[in-house]
Amino acid sequence: MNDNTIKKYIDSFSADTITVPTVINQLLTDLNTLNYPGEEIDEIVLSMDEALTNAIQETIRKNYNIHYGPETREITVMYIITMDEFEAVVIDQGKGLNLQESIKETPDKTASNYFDQIVKYSSKAEKGLSVRVNGQQISLKGIGAGLKIMCAFMDSITIDLIDKEKMISDTVSKVTDGTILSMHRKRRYK
Repeated sequence: MNDNTIKKYIDSFSADTITVPTVINQLLTDLNTLNYPGEEIDEIVLSMDEALTNAIQETIRKNYNIHYGPETREITVMYIITMDEFEAVVIDQGKGLNLQESIKETPDKTASNYFDQIVKYSSKAEKGLSVRVNGQQISLKGIGAGLKIMCAFMDSITIDLIDKEKMISDTVSKVTDGTILSMHRKRRYK
């Protein structure tokens, strides 16, 4: 494929907020070069912005909790855009996405306000939104808005945990050393 039908990008950055506009500006240029329509650009850019912001926040948060010495913690961003699809991978060096913690909003049947908890929880549940995490399909009840936004605008989202001992792990632990977020979507608007 020639330069007018495919755009590829890969780079690593220090976990710093300046990364977001740097990547987003290049992404906008590449999407416009391939003549993606505005609505599609908005959805892809919003998803990437959420992914980048989460990766930076988690990596920075881990930096403040653990002393790494002179080592610089980074995030890596890769995307490929063709005339028909968008694919991206964002790798951070944070503490990992702990879905069990994120889903702790499940109603407690022993609580005096159990009914109120059910109403609150069910109003947050999104029908049909799920994500594959370490090979397991998880419903997005009680998950933050950023992940829901990404799932709404992408055809698939995969989240894997990087582990210092096993490489890829299925649980967050003291040896968790980051997250690999992969997103994919076929072009929706022509």
